[in-house]
Amino acid sequence: MLALLAPLASLLGMDLEALRQRLQRQAVVYGVVGVLALICFSFLMVAANSALAQWVGPIVAPLIIAGTALFIALVVFLIGRLQEAASARREAEERRSAETLALITSAAITAAPLILKSSLLREVGIPAGGALLAAYLLMRRSKGTAARPER
Repeated sequence: MLALLAPLASLLGMDLEALRQRLQRQAVVYGVVGVLALICFSFLMVAANSALAQWVGPIVAPLIIAGTALFIALVVFLIGRLQEAASARREAEERRSAETLALITSAAITAAPLILKSSLLREVGIPAGGALLAAYLLMRRSKGTAARPER
């Protein structure tokens, strides 16, 4: 995989060494930010524990923090499951719609030769369809010219 990176980068006009250095800098920056955020979160939890310990006692305070974390985890889990179910419903509806369209299209393609052999269609349907198309095009053209301002 890495063997393909150099030719791909040269095709895109990128200097591979500059790309590697930039990725290393970004990795270091994001690593430091992640460690500091973890330290911040840890001290916030210690402060919350200390405040709760003074308010409700040293035994109940960690239980409140653990219960709150469990409740938040359950809420996030349920939201994820609801979103997954909604996504599955949308995908099933789209699949059903595509299958219906394919079925209707294949039926129309299959029936087209039989319909075109009909003398009624040739004598009435094609002239009526042509007249409707002409009327539609004339109405569309007249609407387009009426909307334009005179110069």
